[in-house]
Amino acid sequence: MNGIGPTIGNPHPGYGLRVRLDHAKAKSLAAADFTCPCGLAEDAVGYVETELLVVRAQRHRRDDCPIPEVRDQAARQYAALQHSLTKTRK
Repeated sequence: MNGIGPTIGNPHPGYGLRVRLDHAKAKSLAAADFTCPCGLAEDAVGYVETELLVVRAQRHRRDDCPIPEVRDQAARQYAALQHSLTKTRK
């Protein structure tokens, strides 16, 4: 981490993905950081980099994390997302 990501929850932020987009038209101000209980930590600044970090973080949690509880929770969240995307809208 280079320390310029979001500072939500400081001084002890905990685990998870935090994304900050201050203004929808100022996409260069987007920032995100990700910390996993397995020790992986990344951050990104800029709209495209933030979007890519979100994808990498979710894939890590679902496929690559060595902690089975994290992988199980991410798999359940991904299944719920897939279910909600395939439901017919009324």
